[in-house]
Amino acid sequence: MNARTEHTSSPRPRRFRVWMGTAALAASLVTILDAGAAQAATGRNGGQAADGVDWAAVVEPALHCLQPEPNATWYVIRARVAAVGDLTRDGKRETVVVSSCPSPTSSNPLFAFVYDGASKRPAAPHLLARLGANRSFKSLKVTIRDGRVQLRGKVVSGRAPNCCPDLIVSQTYTWNGAKFRRTAEKATPIG
Repeated sequence: MNARTEHTSSPRPRRFRVWMGTAALAASLVTILDAGAAQAATGRNGGQAADGVDWAAVVEPALHCLQPEPNATWYVIRARVAAVGDLTRDGKRETVVVSSCPSPTSSNPLFAFVYDGASKRPAAPHLLARLGANRSFKSLKVTIRDGRVQLRGKVVSGRAPNCCPDLIVSQTYTWNGAKFRRTAEKATPIG
């Protein structure tokens, strides 16, 4: 028997290759799903983002989710830091976090929450606004340009089933000194 045949027929090297392949796949999925662990916090008592804030715990009270039965494994708050920038023009950077209430059966609408960068307690920032509440966003991209927050994503209108977004909606919000006002909105049918 040649060395190659012995190598591939031995159970230990094959198990090692399978294990390494599984480990590589798991590492790839973590990278893809986490969308940059430094900018995501996951779980009810989930991990902290690079800024030291447990955004899942911070955003949970603002979501106003229905509380599940005790030990409901599906109830996991997920929060993603979507954008950071000075929106109130006070020289401090606000953080925009995207999240939604968990559900055991289908996805709930996504919202963008703006937290004050001037908070005296950085680990417990002050909520300034909940953006996108007038639409049922199923996907949500947030950008900050010239001190304005722009939301863009797929939306389910009142005429479409919950499973199937039928609009692309873009919204722009501007800080007026006291609160965020929606200053522009555009809805385009999908397809």
